[in-house]
Amino acid sequence: MTKRISLFIFIASILFICSCSNTKYLPAGASLYTGSKVVVNTTGKTEKKSKALKEELSALTRPRPNKSILGLRFKLWIYNIAGHPKKETSLRGKLKYKVGEPPVLLSDLDLDRNIKILAANLQNQGFYQASVIGDTVVKKRRATAVYTAATGNQYMIKEVAFEKDSSILSRTIAMSAAESFLKPGNPYNLDVIQAERNRIDAYLKENGFYYFNPEFLYIATDSSIGNHMVNLYVNLKPTAPPQAKRVYQIDSIYIFSNYRLGAGSTDTIKNTAKLYNGYRISDRQNRYKPKMFEQMMLFNPGDIYKRSSHNLTLNRLITLGLFKFVKNRFEMSPQRDTPKLNTFYYLTPLPKKSLKLELNGSTKSNNLTGSTLSASWRNRNTFRGGELLSITAIGGFEVQYSGQLAGYNTYRGGLEANLAIPRFVVPFFNLNTRGGFVPKTNILLAYDLLNKQKLYSLNSFRAAYGYTW
Repeated sequence: MTKRISLFIFIASILFICSCSNTKYLPAGASLYTGSKVVVNTTGKTEKKSKALKEELSALTRPRPNKSILGLRFKLWIYNIAGHPKKETSLRGKLKYKVGEPPVLLSDLDLDRNIKILAANLQNQGFYQASVIGDTVVKKRRATAVYTAATGNQYMIKEVAFEKDSSILSRTIAMSAAESFLKPGNPYNLDVIQAERNRIDAYLKENGFYYFNPEFLYIATDSSIGNHMVNLYVNLKPTAPPQAKRVYQIDSIYIFSNYRLGAGSTDTIKNTAKLYNGYRISDRQNRYKPKMFEQMMLFNPGDIYKRSSHNLTLNRLITLGLFKFVKNRFEMSPQRDTPKLNTFYYLTPLPKKSLKLELNGSTKSNNLTGSTLSASWRNRNTFRGGELLSITAIGGFEVQYSGQLAGYNTYRGGLEANLAIPRFVVPFFNLNTRGGFVPKTNILLAYDLLNKQKLYSLNSFRAAYGYTW
């Protein structure tokens, strides 16, 4: 018990000495900023939110004080005791500037700015009558900022109205009203309003409005209806450009299968593209079967643009495993009768063939010592349909060099061939999933030989046929 008390007194003394020593290094007239305290005064239904509001507002105050552990600002203490090293690369210099932390002073505090930030945050959450005041308390060269926020009543949503006119854009937005984040009876919150704009934008992107942007929407707030309620009106800005109000179809789809980053225009000349089932494929070296690209595309000429089909097509091309880089772009078709988009896919191939060698060595506690050598050869796009053929040969041994089982050595070898086909190969059916992952048919053939000297030899053959999707 005496040892514990002594240890406690020793630790407390160290903490006290270190804490006191930090202030003596401060410039004349300066005070160490130790953080802020936020007091939230709520009324009515908002009393239950006072703790959450206090934590949220406390996180917004700046600057942040020096980091501390059990009240000890250890990094600041290191910064102070390191003194004034001549070189930052010296031991003291590294301690001071890499490990240490300079003091945060009261002069670094902008009290008015923090007051405005806290008040704006409360107003963004529907506390329109909120007020915030702030002051500083200095004691023994340590300063604390104290903020007192009076929230008042939080405004609630009474009604949400979507602009309705004869345009297809307004009708489409109104069709998504059932999925709106703005619900009558919920508190007013600016973050939810911004999320609603993004939700509408995503919904429109799924319905062909390629050039729409959430910035083209504004949600007006009417707080004059009384009883701390607001009405919200979802409107389209008058400055929204005409192309943002149109539904776009896919016109021509160009696929450049041998695009090189930084190359000239020879990789992307439209005249080199050959038409196949509506797709214009540029493959002058005839590396790929056109049907492979048709299976990867989730866009067809004449389809309404969808953001999900846009992203899933890119995912399918990437997971195909043939291309190092995949990118695409859209441009407005020069046809003026109906709004259409030309689609361009730029595919940079991976090396067609690769070889990998691995050599391993091992030793075991039962006096077995061995080694294994494996060689793997991969051939991408083996039959021009995106197939991946891999052949692996392996050989190894384990030698019993001492003990009662000396001479009982083990030798093994094998050959394995695996063919992955990027589609379902099913008799009498033609399946093609529409997801972002390309289904694969896996065919495996393998032979293994295991020879345990003085005991037995084992020959094994393996075959497998399966699907991954």
